[in-house]
Amino acid sequence: MSKFAVASPFRFLTALVAVCCVTAAVSAQSPPAGPTAQAKPGTGPDPNAALLAKASQLYYSSAKAGLKAFDCAVHPDWRTAILSATPGTAVAEGDPRVLMLKTVGITLHGRIMGASSLDWNQPSPTKPLDQDSLDLLDHMHGATERTLTGFMQFWSPFIDGSVIPASSDGLEITHGEKGYTIHADQGGTSLTEILDNDMVMQQFNVVTGGAKIDFSPRYKSTDQGLLVNGFAARIQGPSDPPEKAQQMRVAIDYQTVNGFPVPSRIGMEMVGAETLNFMLDGCTVNPPAS
Repeated sequence: MSKFAVASPFRFLTALVAVCCVTAAVSAQSPPAGPTAQAKPGTGPDPNAALLAKASQLYYSSAKAGLKAFDCAVHPDWRTAILSATPGTAVAEGDPRVLMLKTVGITLHGRIMGASSLDWNQPSPTKPLDQDSLDLLDHMHGATERTLTGFMQFWSPFIDGSVIPASSDGLEITHGEKGYTIHADQGGTSLTEILDNDMVMQQFNVVTGGAKIDFSPRYKSTDQGLLVNGFAARIQGPSDPPEKAQQMRVAIDYQTVNGFPVPSRIGMEMVGAETLNFMLDGCTVNPPAS
C-alpha cells in the first residue's frame, strides 16, 4: 500500500483543540440562564438580567428539552479526508486505503455535559498489515477521535444554552443602533458577544493568553427555538500576525431522534488545508448510564 502523509490532519486539530478548550472554559463560567430575571434585595428589577433571560428564551436548550447524551454510528468520508491531506493526488473510491478504513466500525458517545468518547472497532485482518497501513489506521483513529470529541466541546455550549450568561454580574451590556454587545473580562480571558436587535448572536469572540478566536455562529429556526447549524471561526495564535490567522468552517445537519435534534452530518473545513466530513446514523438518545 502506498505511503500516506499522516501528519496533515493534526494541523487541523491544533486549531480545533484551541477553539474547544476556550469555549469549554467560557461555558463553565456561564451556566444556562433561567426563565425569569431575579431582582437583588432592596433594588428594582435589573434590566440587564431581564434582557439576558429574554435572549435565553430564543434559543434551543438541550438542558431545558432534556437532551443529555446520544450515541451514533459514524461514517467518515475517508476519500475526501485523504484527498485534502494529500492535495494533487488521485484517490478513487476503490483506493485500498479508503476500502480498509471503511471496514472500521466507529461509534460516537456524545455527551452534552461531560466527556464524550469514541469507539474504534477495527476488524481482525485476514492477513498481516504492512507498516504503512498500520500507521494510517493509527493516525486516522487519533484524528477522528480528537476531531469529534473536540467538536462536542465547542458545539455543546451553543446547544445547551450556556453561551447566554445566566447573570449580568460582572458584565458590560450596551445597546447600539445595530444590536447588543455583552462584554466580560475574567481571569485573563476577554469575552465579547454581539447580538443583533432581534437578539440573534452574530459574534462570539474570545481573547485569552494572546490568542484571538472569533466565532460567527449560524442558526436555523425550530419549534423549540434557534438551533445552531454552523460556524465560521477565525483563530489567531499569540505570536501570529493577523494575516496568518486560520479560518475554519463547520456545518451541521440534524436528524430528529425521539423528539431531540442530533447531528446527522458534521462537516469541518480548515480553509486551505483539511476537510473532514462525518455522517451519523443509528442514533439513540439519553442512553442509561453504564
